[in-house]
This record gives sequence, structure tokens and C-alpha cells, in this order.
Amino acid sequence: MQAGRLGDAGILYGNPVAGFSPSNLWAQDRSWVLCTDYDLWASKVAGPPALIEALLNDPELEAVRLPWAP
Repeated sequence: MQAGRLGDAGILYGNPVAGFSPSNLWAQDRSWVLCTDYDLWASKVAGPPALIEALLNDPELEAVRLPWAP
């Protein structure tokens, strides 16, 4: 596990020393999490409603709300 600032995570992508790109990123306070798999075409984000709405409304991102599983 590594810790640092979110803005610095970009240096880990494609870094042969790291081995794999980050697959799980979360806030220090655990208020949100981003999960992805190296061979999937999408990532999942869970967090507060304001974060999710910002992602859904960002014109630069392709985002959909997944149905909540009971």
C-alpha cells in the first residue's frame, strides 16, 4: 500500500517500478473510494452525493449511475 496526494497518483500509471497501475484509491477519511481493475473498461466510484453528482454532470466524463443492489 502507498499513501500520498491524489494529484501525485498519475506518476504511478505505467511506471514499471510500481508493477501495476493503482486499482483502488480512497480519501484518507474514507469518504470516497475509486475502484478499478487493470483489464476492465470502467471504474466505480462511491462517495457522498455531491461527488457523484459532480461526476455525472462533468461534460468531460462518461459516467452512469449504477442501480443500487438490495
